[in-house]
Amino acid sequence: MLSNFLFSQAGYKVFGGLYLGWGIGANNAANIFSTAVATNVLKYRTAVILIAIFVVLGATVEGPNLFLAESTKFSQESTSTLALVATLSAALTITVITYLSIPTSTSQAAIGAFMGIAIAASGMESVDWAKFLKMLICWLLHPMIGLVLAFVFLKILRYPLVVWIKKTTVRASLYKVLFFIFGCYGAYALGANNVVVTTVAYYNIGMFGAVGSKHAAWWAATLGGISIAVGALTYGAKVMVTIGKKITPLDSFSALVVVLVHSLTLHFFTQLNIPVSSSHAVVGAVIGVGLFKGSKMINRKTIVKIFIGWIATPLIAGFCAWSVAGLIR
Repeated sequence: MLSNFLFSQAGYKVFGGLYLGWGIGANNAANIFSTAVATNVLKYRTAVILIAIFVVLGATVEGPNLFLAESTKFSQESTSTLALVATLSAALTITVITYLSIPTSTSQAAIGAFMGIAIAASGMESVDWAKFLKMLICWLLHPMIGLVLAFVFLKILRYPLVVWIKKTTVRASLYKVLFFIFGCYGAYALGANNVVVTTVAYYNIGMFGAVGSKHAAWWAATLGGISIAVGALTYGAKVMVTIGKKITPLDSFSALVVVLVHSLTLHFFTQLNIPVSSSHAVVGAVIGVGLFKGSKMINRKTIVKIFIGWIATPLIAGFCAWSVAGLIR
């Protein structure tokens, strides 16, 4: 049934969303286990396999809730062709940013593209600006929350995980177990939160079945989750190096805190049905670690590069989608 849909006359257009899902896996997967790989606690291959498994699990278990939520419907103006334009615009933007090894927000790229096609189709009034403002506030708060939580956990967890455990071998074994648990949780949260941007444009026009149907939402989320897993497995290494090594030096304990903060903040916004950036969470947490150690430990050049990427991503995706949609009208 699903294969017949994908290779139907209209179904091939969903591949734009699957390409976007691949971009999420390639760019955002680094946010989960990058610090564990950088500190040699886990091997890269082990990390991406775990990511792939738990991303799909999160997408199928909690991902459908975001498809059903009103907060992910930005405009009523869309067709299968415009959905293809939006997802391809976002995906190509993410591909370029990933090639430059910049951790960025795939959800923001997708939302920027969705808004671009809505404006091209029906003008500025076709966008639900109230919903966009709510998301913008969450996007701004997200890295700040990650930064603050990193400070808090570095202080609180230092005693049970560093001070009280004197034996190095015992501590290393405990860290490995905790990295495994927190990382799998983070992959689950990534799938649950970010899968909606991959295929929601197609779901909202009924390409997976009746809009509002849990069955249709599950199929859309499952397909998107698989595409994210493929992206993590095939192209997740480049951004992983930037997150794990180039912002600030990390020891195993601080790396563990980053993974925990990333997972908690991402899952928190999932409960609010708000797709946010896992990149914002993890970069905020890593900066928090750097500030905790002293501002001189932060690579300012890398931070500036990342911030520029964050601003440029939704603008470029939105402009591309708006331009192409205007040409094909």
